[in-house]
Amino acid sequence: MKRYHSDLKLKKNISTIQNALDKVTKLRGVEFNYKSNNVRSIGFIAQEVSEIVPELVFHGDPKAVAYSNFVALLVEAVKEQNDIINNLKKRIENLEDNN
Repeated sequence: MKRYHSDLKLKKNISTIQNALDKVTKLRGVEFNYKSNNVRSIGFIAQEVSEIVPELVFHGDPKAVAYSNFVALLVEAVKEQNDIINNLKKRIENLEDNN
């Protein structure tokens, strides 16, 4: 198993991912067959991901997607959705209380 370095002491310029939900909703998951062996799979097209979140793409030839790094983006998107849900719940409760 490949290890990724997550230790704070190895990082600088740290900030929370902004507009994660917007980025996630722009991504397109695809089903496809590999040309080399016709095996069916699912995933992303690296060129499409690169237009939305270039940090998630290895820009070699061929390009590759850093799938494990999607976790951070998805966590922040879920948190954004949770904020939206909680705000809507409060609005509903206020409407119900006023009736």
